[in-house]
Amino acid sequence: MIIPARPFILLAQCALVPLLAAQTDTCRFALSGQVLDAHDREPLSYAEVFIQTLGKGAVADEQGRYRIEGLCAATYRVLVSHLGCESIEREVRIVGDLSLDFRLEHHAEELRELEVVRDRPDENVGQSRMVLGRDAMDRAAGQGLGELLSTLPGVALQSTGPTIGKPVIHGLSGNRVLTLNQGIRQEDQQWGTEHAPSLDPLSSDRITVVKGAASVQYGSDAIGGVIITEPVELPRDAGIGGELRGLGQSNGQGGGGSGMLQGGVKGWQGFGWRMQGSGRYLGDSEAPGYVLSNTGVREAGASASIGYRDHRRSATVYYSWFQRELGILRAAHIGNLTDLDNAIASGEPWYIDDFTHAIDAPRQTAQHHLLKAEAGYAVTERSRLVATYGYQANDRQEYDRRRLGRSATPALDLWLATHTADAVLKHWIGGRVHGKAGISAVFQRNSNIPGTGVRPLIPDYRRESIGAFIVEHFPLSEKLELEAGARLESAMLRVRKYEDDNTLITPERDFTNAALTLGANWTVRDSVRMRFNLGTAYRPPHVSELYSEGLHHGAAAIEEGDAGLGSERAIKGTIDLQGSWLDGRLAIDATLHASRIDGYIYLRPDGTRLTIRGAFPVFAYTATDALLCGADATINLKLTGRWSWRIRGSTVLARDQREDEWLFLMPADRVDNTVMARWGELGEWRSLELSATSMFVFEQQRAPVGVDFTAPPEGYHLLGLAAAISRPMGNGDLRIGLQATNIFNAAYRDYMDRFRYYADARGFDLLLSVRYAFGRTA
Repeated sequence: MIIPARPFILLAQCALVPLLAAQTDTCRFALSGQVLDAHDREPLSYAEVFIQTLGKGAVADEQGRYRIEGLCAATYRVLVSHLGCESIEREVRIVGDLSLDFRLEHHAEELRELEVVRDRPDENVGQSRMVLGRDAMDRAAGQGLGELLSTLPGVALQSTGPTIGKPVIHGLSGNRVLTLNQGIRQEDQQWGTEHAPSLDPLSSDRITVVKGAASVQYGSDAIGGVIITEPVELPRDAGIGGELRGLGQSNGQGGGGSGMLQGGVKGWQGFGWRMQGSGRYLGDSEAPGYVLSNTGVREAGASASIGYRDHRRSATVYYSWFQRELGILRAAHIGNLTDLDNAIASGEPWYIDDFTHAIDAPRQTAQHHLLKAEAGYAVTERSRLVATYGYQANDRQEYDRRRLGRSATPALDLWLATHTADAVLKHWIGGRVHGKAGISAVFQRNSNIPGTGVRPLIPDYRRESIGAFIVEHFPLSEKLELEAGARLESAMLRVRKYEDDNTLITPERDFTNAALTLGANWTVRDSVRMRFNLGTAYRPPHVSELYSEGLHHGAAAIEEGDAGLGSERAIKGTIDLQGSWLDGRLAIDATLHASRIDGYIYLRPDGTRLTIRGAFPVFAYTATDALLCGADATINLKLTGRWSWRIRGSTVLARDQREDEWLFLMPADRVDNTVMARWGELGEWRSLELSATSMFVFEQQRAPVGVDFTAPPEGYHLLGLAAAISRPMGNGDLRIGLQATNIFNAAYRDYMDRFRYYADARGFDLLLSVRYAFGRTA
């Protein structure tokens, strides 16, 4: 139910916007150049150069020359395409008139592992998706993957205290949201609500979120959507470039940094390499009025890749390592039931200590290794085969406060090894119908490392799966394209588990699932496009949902599985509208979605329990039939040449069909307004950007009654400011950014935070970021 105050809040925010738009300017810059063949440098006649966010572009002449006028000082995503070529997308920064040539592969289009989300007419035509480019990632420097994505409409954050966050897409999270890291399914014990993805967002310069049931293309775990961190394209020509980043953060009194170097090989056209490393070091976070004790962060990561590519062959080898140590809020671990009840009812944590950078138990550590090898070959001029192998190793420990000096011994020690293999053939059938077909396989083994002295939370297991899919595209006209696809997958789970009397049991579960998808992409006119998708999806239960039993230290909760759970089966429909009006001054991206999930599995509160290690809330895995629907939208309005306004909002309604009540732990309605201003040049400086953001998260009034340990917290309102400026420096470009969040240090608790029972969320934070790009990356 919508409370009466909401319309007045929205109207008040909207009324303030025009008052800030006091300055005027004109968008007078032009982008021009040539579109050329990448090999013989011949001009490509009548190539298309298109700026999607503005809905405007140009068609090159017979000499491949193009020109787009009336551009403002900003960064744009430019799509360049030509019949028979591989389309490319580039980020182009406009600070004045710019001459820029584009080079296309004038051969059969090449399939890369991540092109399924490129904004091209022949890939997943009906799926709703959002993209975070390099500029958006620069502005959000220092944030984890979940925080970074929660700025997108339809994406929320499920958190466990101030340092751990996981993305929620259209109300679905955890094992229902698949993460692709460099094109490989991320497998890093993601079953835990406090198991943040073990990957470094800085290893990519573009992140795409597919908001829809995508099991046909990606297999299980894609009921809610897919998050794709895309690899930076390797250089193909000689020359070296790189970048250095530095970050300082007030809340946590720490910071971080990263470095990247890349280049080609002289005399070896098509060879490229890249190396990258990063680190982050933070102490305790602080809420308004007190320290959130034992919430420090340590992170380090590194990656390297080398590859070769020409018009017929391609090969890439990639390796990454990521390590994280996180403190778990000390106040979430409580000694007895009375203190637990008092802590939930109290306005402050029961344990508050002085600020420190030290991390003590309870804490968790994780290391993740990823090795990827890929090879592609153009079988014919119009067909290409790509084979990919991935190996992942995840080493995870969780530490509790234990007696007799045993706090340094992990209470949970897991080793997860995963092998994945994929082969995809992109093909044409006749002159118009085209698509892809592929097979994929996964072999995974999870082992509990002896020596913890504690009964394992989840048992040892082995999981194997194999699947095959086909997706075909049917262009009916220049304005309408249809898509249809199907997938069949079989999975096997073998478990080794000890009962309470130390009897070894070996349960076996087998699952066979199928998925279908139908999609359409309709170009209503040049600047307006609609996407439609209807798809089925599936997800076998994870071993944690079947066999968890005991204290999950990272979540400070007792979790209990249900061995009788079956596969989730979902059907989801989405309608997506993207368009621009008023000569590109008004842009709208809106999505409607609805889904039904039979056998929906979730953690339901089930009282409290006193153990020898303290008192903890109990959560039990249970299944129901769920019905979800909602909407999210982004509206961008160019007020003047410099000033613009953006409003984003999302809502999700979710019902438990069996219990006839609202579904537990769904994101509350939210809306944010941002006013932005940009200046092209200020002396030697350029691209000055200023913004102010007002975000309102409403109280979750659609929560089940009497299920949770406490009522949903009140809604909250946060204000933020940001500024960024850049300038040329030497052979590169220097960018300085400053971001302030929760500037009035408001005290609040978020319904999607598992630790909201014990403490407020983080207070005021100030982040300073510096980035210097040089050489080929400048």
